[in-house]
Amino acid sequence: MPRYSILITVIIALIVTLGTVSFTVWEFYKLNRQQYLSSIFSKNELIHQIYKDVIERKQTKSRFMTNLLLYRLNLIESDSDISDILSEGDKVQKEFFDDLISSIKKEKRRYLISDMLEKSYIQMIVYNDKIYFYLKTSAEYFLMESRDLQPYKMGSLLYAYMTIIWIILFSFSYILRSFYPLRQLRDHIKKFADGDLQVSFNLKGKDEIAEVANEFNKAAKKINILIESRNLFLRNIMHELKTPITKGRFSVEMLEDNKYKKRLLNVFIRMEGLINEMALVEQISSGFEQASREEYRAVDVLSEAIDLGYFERENYTLDISSDLMLNVDYKLFATAVKNMIDNAIKYADDSKVIITAREGKLLFENYGKGLDEPLSYYLEPFTKSHKAVHSFGLGLYIVNSILLSHGYELKYEYLNGWNRFWFELSA
Repeated sequence: MPRYSILITVIIALIVTLGTVSFTVWEFYKLNRQQYLSSIFSKNELIHQIYKDVIERKQTKSRFMTNLLLYRLNLIESDSDISDILSEGDKVQKEFFDDLISSIKKEKRRYLISDMLEKSYIQMIVYNDKIYFYLKTSAEYFLMESRDLQPYKMGSLLYAYMTIIWIILFSFSYILRSFYPLRQLRDHIKKFADGDLQVSFNLKGKDEIAEVANEFNKAAKKINILIESRNLFLRNIMHELKTPITKGRFSVEMLEDNKYKKRLLNVFIRMEGLINEMALVEQISSGFEQASREEYRAVDVLSEAIDLGYFERENYTLDISSDLMLNVDYKLFATAVKNMIDNAIKYADDSKVIITAREGKLLFENYGKGLDEPLSYYLEPFTKSHKAVHSFGLGLYIVNSILLSHGYELKYEYLNGWNRFWFELSA
């Protein structure tokens, strides 16, 4: 869906509403105009009657004009006016009729109106806000202006239409304005998600959006309190744990070399390793900031990982092109690589790992027994193989979390005695 799908929906609804109202008013206008013009066209019957009477009585043109004047009809005699009205006027109604007087005997003299009619009609014409009636016979024609009839005017209908349009636009503008607090709430939520924990969601108003925003504000305050408490707890617990562990290691180093000293030293080392791994898990769980990613050479990241793990040169084989670049968080990705190398060496029959890169994959291969469980089992925290007595079961969990934060994947296959783990860098 589009980013502003609600706004687009409202705009489409506005367009459809305006279109529907406009179409309805237009159709009503045409129908009402047609009914009005049809009602005033009834005057053609009067003209028809006068015309018929003139034929029957064989009256003169002056008598015909006098009869028209009685009904507020003026005869137009100017040829130029007649031409303009007939060519430019709006011809709105027309009615044909048969020969008026079929019983009139033909005579040699020409009367005002011919009795030799074949196709005769009366047509109503609107021109310059006036109503005209055009009488046409096969022999002659007459154009009459009506002084008591007015063309159809849509003033009241137009006023009603504009009022409806104004109400619709006002209503939709009010709806659109009501979306502004929603956009503010969205922006504040985005800032909060990006780490601005001091953003305020408080909005004035009593509508549903303001209520939701104020509830978000309450929730944000509670989250801030929880985060501060959590950070304080972690700082204190790390300090309180690391201090005695460090003192214990110093004390153990002062003892004479024997098996008890080695056991105690391993205990302190494991405890320190557990704290460091838990701190890293906490860092990953708190969220990985994509802005910290940059381009680094793969060989530099591998060198950092090897330094972190204090690996001996005889325990690994490295085949990485110096031109291969990785878009990663340097420290986090080096930690993931270090854990993979450490696992590969630890579980290899010959304590060696081969590290290569090809086709968008960073591979770690060792010779030894395959995994006892599917890979997904080891990606959960505190799960490990039965023989991993010196592991806390966080190695692959940390690796997978770091890769997922980069948008990469961890995959595995076992073939002909070789364990092959790889980072799917093209994911």
